[in-house]
Amino acid sequence: MSAAIVEPHDKMRSRDVNKVARGEQAPRPAHEPGTVSRAPPPSSTDHPKIPKVEAETSNSQMRRCYDSYYEYHRCIIEKGKEAPECVKVAKYYKSMCPDWTGKWSIQ
Repeated sequence: MSAAIVEPHDKMRSRDVNKVARGEQAPRPAHEPGTVSRAPPPSSTDHPKIPKVEAETSNSQMRRCYDSYYEYHRCIIEKGKEAPECVKVAKYYKSMCPDWTGKWSIQ
């Protein structure tokens, strides 16, 4: 009776073994783990690397400058040029931003 109850996995395995015995299916090769290749040689230090952070920092600084510049002009329209909030924003963008604001005034 125990022969009637066969696990599905064992049943498939027995079919594969029978095929191999008849020469219909080749056995799987033993598992060979992949080889580990050597690490690439270190890059030469002759060429200085340009950090990408500089470009990102420059773009984010320019964005903050433009936002402050825009906020200053919006403050002038709403509260007037002598309002303390506007003076504070003006000091901030003028101290932080280089000559970019001249280009923005033209536009």
